[in-house]
Amino acid sequence: MFQFRAMRRGRLILAAGVAIAVSACSQVDELMEVNNPDAIPEDALDDATLVDVLTNSVIGRFAAEYDDPIIWAGSHPTDDQVSGINWPTTQELGARRLAYDAGPANDMFRALSRARFMADSVTTRLGNLLENPQSDRRMALVLAYSGYSYTLMAEIMCEATINVGAERYTPAQLADMAIAKFQAAIPIAQAAGADDVLNLARTGLARAATAAGDQALVMSAAADVPADFIWWVEYKESALENTLDDNVTGANHTIGVHPRLLKAWGTYGEVIPIEAQTDPRVQFNPNPRTGHDARTILYTPYQPLSYEDYTGTLQTDAVKPVVFNPDTDIRLGSYLDAMHNYYEAAGPTGTGPEGSTLDFVNSRRAVGNQAPVNLSGDALMTELREQRMRDLFLGGFRLGDLRRWKAQGINDPDSQFPTGPHPNTSVLGQYGDLECFPLPIAEFVGNPNLN
Repeated sequence: MFQFRAMRRGRLILAAGVAIAVSACSQVDELMEVNNPDAIPEDALDDATLVDVLTNSVIGRFAAEYDDPIIWAGSHPTDDQVSGINWPTTQELGARRLAYDAGPANDMFRALSRARFMADSVTTRLGNLLENPQSDRRMALVLAYSGYSYTLMAEIMCEATINVGAERYTPAQLADMAIAKFQAAIPIAQAAGADDVLNLARTGLARAATAAGDQALVMSAAADVPADFIWWVEYKESALENTLDDNVTGANHTIGVHPRLLKAWGTYGEVIPIEAQTDPRVQFNPNPRTGHDARTILYTPYQPLSYEDYTGTLQTDAVKPVVFNPDTDIRLGSYLDAMHNYYEAAGPTGTGPEGSTLDFVNSRRAVGNQAPVNLSGDALMTELREQRMRDLFLGGFRLGDLRRWKAQGINDPDSQFPTGPHPNTSVLGQYGDLECFPLPIAEFVGNPNLN
């Protein structure tokens, strides 16, 4: 495992080719320690001895953006969470309203652009520095991270520019760019014998193809992912912290489970006993509490399935669910999300690695302590989406899911963006109509090529 240092936002991590600060613990298998200063001049970055540092910088940069804002801010306009933050622009985001000159728009685009730029820049450098780039694990790994950066940009942004360019790319175009990155990574990972990176790329390809609407590609990529595959975005309390910990702990906690999920077990605003919370994937404090804004009712979630210390247990069990910690890792890709993408693409009559679509749905219902169902057609796909919501809760998927299903004309109300009165109606009124993060005013001001 590489040991490398990470600097949180406010310090440079290979920012636009100026300097590089390396961090956190990577997924790379080799056992070696890289000792390097916090900052390296740009003209020194073409030193072949820095290949591992460059690779780790891509991983560190992505991790720095993944918890916040990608997951945290990206889940605000969805039915993953209700936010009790007291910052006006973030409150508006949680009510599905976001102006292009508001801070969260700029924060999200900058975060996605930093991750994307880092991976693309290092890809080019590795092509020049590696002796055999077409069979080197590090090249495949960086390409896979690049693919995920483009995928998230496609799922989250209304449109995006690349490298101060004039063109404003659509989500469909961004998804196609992600597909190209993953498809480039796969043969390199195969040549390198790097099965872990190969499966990361396959899982990412299935996700990008889902965003692109290429059902055949979704199924072909997902079908090859092994059942035990999970890739973690890693955090360390002493270096790169998972800041979601701050949002679920203390008097100023800010995240609560959305009423749409809660309704399966109780009524929003009332105590929801732990005995009623029968699905281990969505466990939460039974008491309706207020946090940072002292006004919005929140039910604080315990670690769901996408997080490292998920126990798979209920609060009534001997082993209890746990809250987030600063060093809690988060899934980036897994067999589970690959299978959800597979069966969504396969449709109600599909078959695959987990049997029929109905078999897969019932296997996920069993995880949630739910009885099996005998559904078909649209009703089966509605239940598949319900299980996806529970399986991938707070995992960074929901915004892309809701956008995709709306584009497909899905009429199921639980598969649509929240509408009507916001849970904190007295302050935030009715939900707005935000469905994606707009290109921010900073890009229009700072990009001389953009009208």
